[in-house]
Amino acid sequence: MQLTLSKNTKPINHMTRTFAEPVVVAGFLRDGCDIFSPQIEVEYNAAYLQKNYAHIPEYGRYYYFSEPPTIEGKKMILHLMADSLYNFRSVILSSQCIAERSSSVYDLYLTDEAVASEAGYTYFSYSLPYTFHPDNGKYILAVAGGV
Repeated sequence: MQLTLSKNTKPINHMTRTFAEPVVVAGFLRDGCDIFSPQIEVEYNAAYLQKNYAHIPEYGRYYYFSEPPTIEGKKMILHLMADSLYNFRSVILSSQCIAERSSSVYDLYLTDEAVASEAGYTYFSYSLPYTFHPDNGKYILAVAGGV
C-alpha cells in the first residue's frame, strides 16, 4: 500500500492541519490491527522519524502517530491512530449545534465558567402601531419569540 508521511505543525485538537515535507512511501499492514489504529511496516529511513502524520488513500483516512516509530533492523513500524476530527471535518463544520465551549463565539445565556459575564436582564422597548384605551376593557399582551 502507498501512504504519504508528513509533519503536521498544528495541534491535534484543531480542525485544520498544516502538512510539511510530504513523502510517499510503500508500506505493509501488519497483522492484528484495524483501520482505526493500523500498524504499518515501512523500510527504515531516519527522515521518517521527523514525521508525525500519515494519509492512506486506500482507506481514505488521515492518521497521526500514536507513538514514536519502532525500529526493527531495516524496518520501521509506524503506530497510527485515525484522526477523527480531521477525517470528519466537513461534517463537523457543516453541523448546526450549540457548542458547550468556543474560543471565539459564546452565548451569555449558556452557563460557562470560563466566560466572564454579569448577571442581569436585557430590556427591549418597542412602540406599537395602535393605542390601548383602558376604558374599552382589559387587555392581555402575549409576546412570542425572543432574542
